[in-house]
Amino acid sequence: MKTLLQTAIALLVVLPLLSWADSISTERRSQQQNLMQTNKVQSAAVTQSYQSEVWFHSIDISLARDDNYNGYFHQLYVEFDADTEYSYHQVFAELSLTPDFGSERIYYTSSVFELFGESSNDWLGIETDLQHRYPANFYLLTIRIFDANTGYLLAEASGYDLSALDALTLEDYQRDQIQSSSSVEVSAGTTGVVALLTLCLLLFRRREQK
Repeated sequence: MKTLLQTAIALLVVLPLLSWADSISTERRSQQQNLMQTNKVQSAAVTQSYQSEVWFHSIDISLARDDNYNGYFHQLYVEFDADTEYSYHQVFAELSLTPDFGSERIYYTSSVFELFGESSNDWLGIETDLQHRYPANFYLLTIRIFDANTGYLLAEASGYDLSALDALTLEDYQRDQIQSSSSVEVSAGTTGVVALLTLCLLLFRRREQK
């Protein structure tokens, strides 16, 4: 009973924080080392700003959820496969968005994940729903990979290097809502005039009775 109470209290604390978060992200990754991925854009060499013993092998971007049909989406999916010159390397990734004439904002930092040499089965996918503070704009995406032990930057790719990561048409969920307007129609036809005359007649008779 005590455990259930503690869990309920934790949910009451966490859920409001999630609802006010600027973005909500979910990680996806390969669960089977022998599973071959076919939905990524493969490239022998992805142009990138910086690389060391780790580099990007492929990056796949997709946009979804344009609820108000204005051409700007609030859901962003980023999937990438990185390689390393080592047989095993623990890393984490950082993703950021930069609007036109604005400052860079880090919207997600991943958990630690493993790279296995040049395997294509150690990919990481991050699905993000932008919630607040992202007005409709063209955004530049930057992906950075850091060493999990030292925190050193190992690889970086952005819209400055790849056109697919530049000019992403995004806006947050709040701005992507369909605006509905209600109007009250006032009729000034024959029925409205008759009703008005009837009301005036009733008021006149009441005054005479008094």
